[in-house]
Amino acid sequence: MRLLALAVLVAAVSAGEPGRVVLLEELVRIEAMRSRSYDFSMHQQKAALNLSWTLKDRGTSVRVLVIDRRLSSPAYDSGYQTGGSGRVKLDRAGEYQVTIENRQQLLGSALVDFRMDLVFGEERPVVSEGPTPARRFWTIVASIALFAMMVSYAGVRLGPAVLDRWFRRRV
Repeated sequence: MRLLALAVLVAAVSAGEPGRVVLLEELVRIEAMRSRSYDFSMHQQKAALNLSWTLKDRGTSVRVLVIDRRLSSPAYDSGYQTGGSGRVKLDRAGEYQVTIENRQQLLGSALVDFRMDLVFGEERPVVSEGPTPARRFWTIVASIALFAMMVSYAGVRLGPAVLDRWFRRRV
């Protein structure tokens, strides 16, 4: 585990700001009702942690967690899946732990092809921030107006027939 933190530190110092550092790429065997954890430290700069995994046995599923050790809270939780990928922004320096859980399987083991790498210095542009407040307001007004028109049209078209039937049965 300390070797993994040392590899991150050496890669960050020796190359200035490397684009991508592969922390782990291996086939991991996780016994049923067990988990495996990998600890690493981020001391200097922001980075993004890329995770990808696939299971060799399709009958099983695993859960991948990234935990911020200072806050003791998960920064990423994949849920139980047979494979997938995720990207976690590590905005502050600290101690992190990546855990692969196989808690749903009762017997045997899961064979996971797991890859974990860090991307430094990459800021992704914001694609969309959503509609502006004015656009949101006019969308709500238009929706309510359309609903009112539909209700009034149905009232005009169905109202006489409903009233005729209702009053005919009472008399």
